[in-house]
Amino acid sequence: MDPIWFNFISFLTIYVLAIVSPGPNFILVVDRSLTGTRKEGLFTALGVATGSGLFGLAGLAGLIVIVNALPNFAVLIRVLGGGYLVWLGLNMMHESFRKIDNQGQASTADSKTPLSAWRMGLFTNLTNPKAWAFYFALFTVVITPGFLLWQKMLLNSAMFLISFGWYALVALLVSSAQFRPLFHKSQPYIQFVLGLLLVGLGGKIFIQF
Repeated sequence: MDPIWFNFISFLTIYVLAIVSPGPNFILVVDRSLTGTRKEGLFTALGVATGSGLFGLAGLAGLIVIVNALPNFAVLIRVLGGGYLVWLGLNMMHESFRKIDNQGQASTADSKTPLSAWRMGLFTNLTNPKAWAFYFALFTVVITPGFLLWQKMLLNSAMFLISFGWYALVALLVSSAQFRPLFHKSQPYIQFVLGLLLVGLGGKIFIQF
C-alpha cells in the first residue's frame, strides 16, 4: 500500500477512536439533546464538528504546530478551557436546580437558539486542551509532506463528517421518542450529574498545571 494512503487510513482510524471516546463534547451533546430539544442537540453536534474541521484545517496547513510553539500557549489554553468547562458545568447544575424547583418541567427560557447551541459546541471543542494536544501529536506524527492538496481536503472533509455523524447520531438517539421518555422525570438530575462531570473535568485541567 502507498505510504500516503496507509497514513491516511491510520489517521482516520485513530481519529474515530478518539471521537467516540466520551469527553466534554459527548457530555454537552447528550445534555442539549436530553434536556433541550433535538434541534439543539443537532446544532451542538454541528458546532463540535465545525471545531474538528477547523482543527483539521489548522493541522493540514501547519498552523497547529506554529500555535503550539507560541510562548505560554499551553498555559493559556488550559486556563481558558478549564475555566470554560467549569463555567458550563455550573450553569448546567444551576439549570437543573431550577427544573427541580419547577417539579422537573423545563422552562422555555432554558432552550438555546440554534446559533447559541452551535457556538457552545464549537467553543467546547476548540478550548479543550486535550484536543489541542491530540491533534498536534496526530498531525506531526502521521501527516507527511507527500500529502497532495486534494488528499488533505479529502481528509479534512472526512474529519468533519465523522465528527458530525457520530455526535448527530448521539443527539438523535438521546432525543428519540423511545429513549427520552424513559428519563423524563429524571432529566434535571441527569443534567446535574452531567454538569458535575464537566466541573470535574475542568477542575482536573487546572490541577494539571
